[in-house]
Amino acid sequence: MRIGIVGPNSPDSSAANIIEALLVMGHAPVALGSPSHSAGGPYASAVNMIIRNALPAVDERAQLPVVHAALRAECEIVINLEQRLMPGVVRRLRQNGIKVALWFPDHLANMGRQLMLIAPYNAVFVKEPHLVDRLGALLDLPLFYLPQACNPRSHRPLTAAGTEPYLVIAGNMYPSRLLLLERLLANGIPLRLYGSRFPRWVGNTPLRAVHTGRPVFGEEKARVFRSAAAVLNTMHPGEIHGVNSRLFEAAGCGAAVLTEFRSTLPDLFSVEDEVLAFHDFDELIDHAKRLLSEHGLSAKLGDAAARRAHENHTHENRLEVILEKLS
Repeated sequence: MRIGIVGPNSPDSSAANIIEALLVMGHAPVALGSPSHSAGGPYASAVNMIIRNALPAVDERAQLPVVHAALRAECEIVINLEQRLMPGVVRRLRQNGIKVALWFPDHLANMGRQLMLIAPYNAVFVKEPHLVDRLGALLDLPLFYLPQACNPRSHRPLTAAGTEPYLVIAGNMYPSRLLLLERLLANGIPLRLYGSRFPRWVGNTPLRAVHTGRPVFGEEKARVFRSAAAVLNTMHPGEIHGVNSRLFEAAGCGAAVLTEFRSTLPDLFSVEDEVLAFHDFDELIDHAKRLLSEHGLSAKLGDAAARRAHENHTHENRLEVILEKLS
């Protein structure tokens, strides 16, 4: 089946992992590009996006290459991964006989203008069950809960577990995460940070001394996660009951995952046997000290987490659900 994927196809992105999974499943995936793409440098792109947000008709015209690419490729299904795809673009795809789904891979704070609710999707999949519960009680929409996933070909154990005496954090630096990591450093917990450089507004912070200044991808990410005493998985406040992609990636890599608790977590992993979870700062400190001092704990947790992730939480597992709903 020819299946188009809408979203930025960068290293270890949702689009890249989904395309790889579809190939493994025997389908013919097609990268259709991103509706957010703008030519020029960062300043030109920012101005372009302001104009597009202010003028919906301009934004829709700018997104029409997605439709043209899907028609040229003779796609039967399109899976969109971005919230800003205009409803008119979804409608054009549907009018040409293409089934269209949104798999929204972000938390509810990034829903933007909520275009997903007025676009005529065949199905909308979100990782936040709170959205399904609340909107399902009010609106007649094809809205479904679907957690994120790992790519077992990239997110897999590649080295010995827990050989490095620190906690690894990978991702963007926003205020709630910054404050928590500063508290950990002040309490003597060794950290190593990966991701984009700090935003200018952060100012002076002791975290700069433990930040590598770069993101990490592919096999290097797998080795970094697996070799750390633990991967610390803090979540954006916009994650209400659902969990983020880092949980599944780190588990797939065979890392010992120390994650912020959410109510869906016990349905996904066995807490204490496959991952450790914290509800407050004191519990976070206690688990961190255990992982840094208890020999063999990181390997035990990481091995169990990888088994569960590769069995139940791959992109293939999730795509089977999407394709069944669209059939």
